Amino acid sequence: MSQRKNKRESENIVEVETEETNIVPEPTQLEISSGYTLAVRYDEHQRSVVAVKTYGQVDLTQIRREIARIFPDARIHHTNKTRQ
Repeated sequence: MSQRKNKRESENIVEVETEETNIVPEPTQLEISSGYTLAVRYDEHQRSVVAVKTYGQVDLTQIRREIARIFPDARIHHTNKTRQ
């Protein structure tokens, strides 16, 4: 039985030849057109606290309306992320 298992294991081995290359990652600044992220937590009174991070040009009024629809009594904290 162990011979059969060893035979199956040896059939699944694939050898790949690789060439050693020198890849040096360089810091690159990415351009993000626009978007936002939300994080929801609850305070000591079980009230929703929504943290909003925006990137680029977004309609903050529309985002606030949508949050208010889903979390009617939520406190909203907004952070605008810009390029550094």
